[in-house]
Amino acid sequence: MTASRLGALVALVLVAGCAKCGKKSEPETGIERVLPRNAVAVVVVPSLERAGAKLTLLEQVKVAGFVAPLQGFASAKAFADALVGQLGVDVRNPAELAKAGLDASRGLGAAVLLTGDVYLVLPVKDASALHARLEGLSYNRLGAGAGSQQKVGLVTVKTFSRQQGQPPRLGYVLADGWAFVATDAAISKLPQAASLTDVDRLSADVQLAKAKENAGAVDVYAWLPSGSVALQATPLLNGFVTATLTPQAFTLDVAGQWKGKPELLAALTPQPAKDFSGVLPADAFLTGRYTGSAAGLGLVSKELVGPFLARAFEQGGFDLRAEVLDQVMPGAVFALSLADRPPMDRGVPTLDLRQTNPFAYAHLSGLAPVKQAETVMPTLSKVAEVAPRFGAKLEKQQREGKDLYFTTWAQGQGVHFAPKGSAVAFASPVQRLDAVLASAAAPGAEATAAHALEVKVDLGKLAGSVRALPESAWGLGGFALKPTTVRWLDATDDLKAVTVRAGAKDGVVSGALVLSLGLPAAGAKAP
Repeated sequence: MTASRLGALVALVLVAGCAKCGKKSEPETGIERVLPRNAVAVVVVPSLERAGAKLTLLEQVKVAGFVAPLQGFASAKAFADALVGQLGVDVRNPAELAKAGLDASRGLGAAVLLTGDVYLVLPVKDASALHARLEGLSYNRLGAGAGSQQKVGLVTVKTFSRQQGQPPRLGYVLADGWAFVATDAAISKLPQAASLTDVDRLSADVQLAKAKENAGAVDVYAWLPSGSVALQATPLLNGFVTATLTPQAFTLDVAGQWKGKPELLAALTPQPAKDFSGVLPADAFLTGRYTGSAAGLGLVSKELVGPFLARAFEQGGFDLRAEVLDQVMPGAVFALSLADRPPMDRGVPTLDLRQTNPFAYAHLSGLAPVKQAETVMPTLSKVAEVAPRFGAKLEKQQREGKDLYFTTWAQGQGVHFAPKGSAVAFASPVQRLDAVLASAAAPGAEATAAHALEVKVDLGKLAGSVRALPESAWGLGGFALKPTTVRWLDATDDLKAVTVRAGAKDGVVSGALVLSLGLPAAGAKAP
């Protein structure tokens, strides 16, 4: 499928997102009844009316308005106007959708077949109006305005070609109040798509029904059923992806039944744990907590530390799984705080640790409970023996009467370690380790979290820390760099936080990305 044809198909998806047929042969039970159960993947927009409203909501997001000029548009609204102009109908306006033969109270869907073909399912309100709109889109997008039709079984396939007798570029079938639309070779799949038996319908998929029930109301979802070739290389039996936008947040959720190794499932399953977050610094802009079984991560330990570090441990006879991961208890916490004087004048830092010390930009603090406190220092002594193999030096020192292992490497201070009760504290620079060790914050009561891992970036706190940096942090170009950075922060200040979560329950793994927003509530005027 060429880019132009794919663009036309996408346009049709967005244009025809919802409609209601005036003549129904059966009670309306949702678009899942007319989508195939054996597809590689399906995408469903339950209501284009709601989706259109979310497009309007997106126009209010300052981040969208900040990004739009980078794409050549004056504002986020200008970008949205250009988008709906390309579609040929304003999806933000239910009345405009009705003129196109569509009803914004119903949904649309797309199915990807094993052959690679893709077709759309659009609910119809006015068949004549929809035919006219598809004819216009076919001519304008594909240069195909010559119409014809052919009876295939119980349905009629209507097509548009560049000239009569040439292969059709776009076609559709009407059945039971729905339009099945495809381009090029996929047109031949439409008669079968419009004639599903009850057992072949997506609505018969019990696993999807359960996933939808757990997800609640969403703006769009994608379903990869059991046996989908798209999941063959993954540890998932099926996959359910949802996206939802509200004035409070944009949320992307992913879930699926696990078929991989049980040890990794345990690593993603939250365990009862005390909350040690109280030891983390108040100025942290990033905080994280892990309550899964760290021992389960042993299967992917090489991937976690990287091949260079893994090879150094192996050559040094250090068993990372047995010495560290098997000893860590659920409940580890960690945080990043903006450094007191990050070298902002150097611009964006390189990710190559051979050239840049990340702790010059952000300070690390953390605490991990362990099974046996007396094993902490012996384990660290073993790490110290291996450290030269990966270019670091761990030295046992005493600081304010407390034992610790002080770490250095070519770029400066590394991560320092010290026992703290029944846990091991870690931080960089060493002043952050002092603060963790000196903290008298008591751990919270033992409880089971909703997810094994949660990491949150408080963008408001990060912005405040950047604004409070001394002039010296900006170097000679600070007179220009700081105002530019502050303007960027002002232009994105309705994006409040970014949260990432991952976990497992009852054999189902899930992950989420949440962008917390500060938009006006529905009906309120934007400031």
